[in-house]
Amino acid sequence: MEWALAIPRLQTSTRLKDLWFGPKGSLLNDLKKDFEDRFGFIRFTRLYYGQEFCEKAISGKEDMKKALYLSEEEGMNFTCVTPYVTEKGLTKVKVLLSQLAKERPESEVVINDWGVLDWIIDEQLTFTPILGRLLNKVLRDPRIPKNLMNSSNSEKTHYFQTSCLAGLGMKNLLDQYSVKRIELDHPPQGLDPELLDWGYQTSLYLPFGVVTTGRLCLIQSWGVEVKDKFRSSSRCDQKCLPYWLEMTDLSGRVRKNADWELMQKGNTIFYRLSRESVAKAIDSADSTGVNRIVFQPEPL
Repeated sequence: MEWALAIPRLQTSTRLKDLWFGPKGSLLNDLKKDFEDRFGFIRFTRLYYGQEFCEKAISGKEDMKKALYLSEEEGMNFTCVTPYVTEKGLTKVKVLLSQLAKERPESEVVINDWGVLDWIIDEQLTFTPILGRLLNKVLRDPRIPKNLMNSSNSEKTHYFQTSCLAGLGMKNLLDQYSVKRIELDHPPQGLDPELLDWGYQTSLYLPFGVVTTGRLCLIQSWGVEVKDKFRSSSRCDQKCLPYWLEMTDLSGRVRKNADWELMQKGNTIFYRLSRESVAKAIDSADSTGVNRIVFQPEPL
């Protein structure tokens, strides 16, 4: 199993020195023990760097250079992560990847926008493209009933474990773009037991997964004039970096679940798997042929 460490921005690069930050009994500390009990000493051989969910948080060239230096210093391969974008965001991604092509042309690039993938191919860049988890449309909805997740009807459950990426048409399309690897979350209904038959190499993110994301950001709207709230064109002071919102549903449609916690950070809603659920996810990864774990101490 290959282990990658995800650093969404340069400010979190301290994770390279203290990967399991947290008091004794915290989730990260517990996961360290569980991982090492199972795999022995965990050596991270790849650095995932970049913003997956918001074009306003795309790093500049200088920050990326520092991240490249850090990966070299730690002896880690480099993967640049990119978000879904507007035309303005696409321009920022082009600048960043053009610089990366000069500095580290053999890098991987995680792509969550078809326009970015198309541009990389058009420019004949030598990156290894990876299809990001936002383009993998497996349902990750916390409203999925428990009786469906635990259904004895395997055909019904399997329907919710798969996506268009399992189809031959999509596989043929991605082959044309030289995409051999796809990124996964561990959804509440579990990974597809036939994942190997999809025909890709696969990476699994832990302990966070994505429920949904979008260009409008609740946290960006805090403290601004009413006329400027929920506008994608508004200036962003990145209040999402220090703040999280723990989420509950008073209507009862999203029941409390011991397997995961829901939270919002920035423009994206995440779930954080419990210690027990991470163990199940690792078991599932082993049985379905996942060959890379992307450890994500924080999601954004």
